[in-house]
Amino acid sequence: MASTDLKGVFQKLIQECMDAQKPADIMTGSVISLSPLSIQPDVSIPPIPEAGLILTTAVIAKTENVQGGNGGFVEINPGLKAGDKVLMLRVSKGQRYIVLSRL
Repeated sequence: MASTDLKGVFQKLIQECMDAQKPADIMTGSVISLSPLSIQPDVSIPPIPEAGLILTTAVIAKTENVQGGNGGFVEINPGLKAGDKVLMLRVSKGQRYIVLSRL
């Protein structure tokens, strides 16, 4: 077997292994509950529980204290709500999902 043939075989094997692992996929889902957090992907898999979700700052609620005037708080980011559509990145062979943003 020529070295170029062997190289092609190795490349094909590596590609098949990567495809089988599916290291990362972008998908969408819907928030079905907040406490505990659960998201239903828009594909035929069961809801993802909070333990399988990693939230980015784009979807975490954030308020800031207002200095001066009447004081109080201002909402910077409202956070997730039930019914929100989200964009997720599937990682760790589908064991974890990073919630990137609201759609």
